[in-house]
Amino acid sequence: MPFYRCTICHDDGRPVAEDISVMIEETTRDDGTAWYGTVTVSHLTELTPGQRYRLRLEDGRAGDFQVRRNTFAGGTDRAVAINGTGPLK
Repeated sequence: MPFYRCTICHDDGRPVAEDISVMIEETTRDDGTAWYGTVTVSHLTELTPGQRYRLRLEDGRAGDFQVRRNTFAGGTDRAVAINGTGPLK
């Protein structure tokens, strides 16, 4: 899975987190290309499971996603699993 730097925004465009790390995996399915990944953010960043957000990668691509789950291991960072809900382009 390649790593990227990205910005995450609410669906109305307000930034949630900027300059954060994301791993993205793109797969091909019969109905098109799907993507999913893991975002590493501070435990203070509000990303809610089931909520829709917009990801903007440093390479100019963007796509909508939903948070699948948050994993908090007691440090200051946590891993957030995401699923793309549309194309990443």
